[in-house]
Amino acid sequence: MDFKYITTTKGIGGRIKQFCEDFIVEEIGYTYSTNLTYLPDKKVSEINWKEVFEKKKDNDQLLVDMEKFNLSTTTAINEMSRFLRTSKKRFGYAGLKDKRAMTVQRISIYEPSEERLSKFYFKNIKIYNPSWSKNRVDIGDLKQNRFTLTFRKIQGLTKDELKELYLDFEKQINQQGLINYFGEQRFGGTRNITHKVGKLLLQHKYEEAVMMYLTEPQELESKELQEARAQLNKDRNFKKHAYDFPTGTGYERVMLNFLANNPDNYLGAFKALPKAIQYLFIHAYQSYLFNEIINERIKRGCGLEKIDGDVVVNDEIMIPLFGFSSKLQEGLAGEISHYILDKEGITLNDFYNKDHSVLSSKGDFRSIRVPVHDLKLISIEEDSKNQEEFPGSLSLTLSFTLDKGNYATNLARELIKPEADDKRWC
Repeated sequence: MDFKYITTTKGIGGRIKQFCEDFIVEEIGYTYSTNLTYLPDKKVSEINWKEVFEKKKDNDQLLVDMEKFNLSTTTAINEMSRFLRTSKKRFGYAGLKDKRAMTVQRISIYEPSEERLSKFYFKNIKIYNPSWSKNRVDIGDLKQNRFTLTFRKIQGLTKDELKELYLDFEKQINQQGLINYFGEQRFGGTRNITHKVGKLLLQHKYEEAVMMYLTEPQELESKELQEARAQLNKDRNFKKHAYDFPTGTGYERVMLNFLANNPDNYLGAFKALPKAIQYLFIHAYQSYLFNEIINERIKRGCGLEKIDGDVVVNDEIMIPLFGFSSKLQEGLAGEISHYILDKEGITLNDFYNKDHSVLSSKGDFRSIRVPVHDLKLISIEEDSKNQEEFPGSLSLTLSFTLDKGNYATNLARELIKPEADDKRWC
């Protein structure tokens, strides 16, 4: 994935997310705000659940703050639903939070069991701040996310030099914001295949899509998993691999279990995934095309400035997220959109799929630029956790807030400015 930069400062190098506590996310809704309180190792204050349920009245949605450590939102909810012995469909949340992080978000649970809640314990999940509501927590409730990031392994700079670089960076970001790229998470992180699978699904190449998802290797994965993918690609023995595929690959196992009994039904294997996961593939490909439009604008020298044919809403330039109902712009903006679609060999009609409606998308628009709120330097310190391997290395901690749907890794990448082939910075 090719990402350009909007700031002119020299990159500070280093990396983020070396430890989960280096990436903190706190959710801000339109009617609530969350604050990380107990992670990583504080014990949650005891909750009198009997008293909580006495205040239930005619409400059926229990709202709680959920903190999680090194878990995706969906995994955390899976664990809670299993413990509470209730369906995952009874849970509501406003947004998906990063896995390798410490995060807190507001969730809802429909008619939970008082007895099971009173016994709830999971090492990497904390729940607290209960209240009752008639309304489920949903996507529209999310306003912003507040981030606190620690950058580590910063080498070759003194504290004064690093501070000077950062302050120049902060000034530029405050003046012009960030390029509103979709971040690496959208494309499967370091594996970087979600959008490729999405394109194959749009083209009705279901077998290729499923096999790419199951067998495409990634050098940062465990040796065991790389070998399992290679062997599956070679023998296609779905029954065998459904039994012995490495743990920690839940969605691959869902597909393999389906294919073990239906070896030729590749669309069915895709449908076996949770719907929330199915949607990600087409959305990832839309996101990839969105990023490519921005890169083409930069390549042609027009960048983030207004050009002929741009759609402007509330003074913001909007870029298409292609779909079957999209109307391409006029002028140079339309020319660039046509160029990207032609280069990819995709038409707008490809976004309508009669086989499976989840593989369809009407399309939308998204701003080309994103503002960064309350960007602040918290500290510059000696990186105490990496001195043995990197003597003299520094760490930098900062905080900022982004509107929903925007990626903190965009700001991190902009500050680090990693080499294009560096997959270990994030």
